[in-house]
Amino acid sequence: MEEVRESYGAIYRVVREANGFGYVTPGLRGRMYQAIDKLKTFKAPADHIGIAERISVTLHALEWATLRRDDSRRAADWQALGALEEQWLSAPVPRS
Repeated sequence: MEEVRESYGAIYRVVREANGFGYVTPGLRGRMYQAIDKLKTFKAPADHIGIAERISVTLHALEWATLRRDDSRRAADWQALGALEEQWLSAPVPRS
């Protein structure tokens, strides 16, 4: 059960780190992939896995928008990440 909680926390930390630095830092998406894999391994609810996967895709989109210097796309992606963060925070960690 502790590993499940750690996976939920890892996803939260990834989002907070991206928000804190204002960009996708090296290794961030890799940590996200690992956390998603653990959620799947421990059979987290499908809607929770879906939110985590959308966070991952949004991080990827942010990285590309930054590389292309597309400020309007970056702003939209940051807004999307904020909405996904709220969804993630409202997703209760399974008890068993």
